[in-house]
Amino acid sequence: MPMFLILEAEGQVKAGRAEAALQAIEQALAASEDTGERWAMAEVLRTKACILLSTGRAKSDKIEAILLNSLEIARRQQARCWELRTSCDLARLWQGQGRNREALKLLQSVFDQFTEGFDARDLKDAKALLRCLRHEVRRKPSERSSTWAA
Repeated sequence: MPMFLILEAEGQVKAGRAEAALQAIEQALAASEDTGERWAMAEVLRTKACILLSTGRAKSDKIEAILLNSLEIARRQQARCWELRTSCDLARLWQGQGRNREALKLLQSVFDQFTEGFDARDLKDAKALLRCLRHEVRRKPSERSSTWAA
């Protein structure tokens, strides 16, 4: 059931209904707790963080905490794909804060665990983000942009 609520939340965001999206995510969290169906918890939390970030409904430190929790759960469950997705989102958040080295280190460590499936969208996205982060890290401090996330 949580996965269906994630899909509902993503659809609500695309339709511009942020409040409904957040309600769907809260329902997914509650359902996970009530039923013990926690296998998708990392993805539920990642989606919540993305919604909060895209709607400006939370500060970056709260979003970072949610993503770190998602990352911890994904690692504990050895859910590599969700670990990769969360790492990409966290890396983008850190990139926006000028924390490119941290972002690169995190994402590279997760990406390096994959040995196949490099045509998958998530891995292609991660590879592109890694390229961008490497470029940012190599640039001189005076050339770096000072873009900060919410």
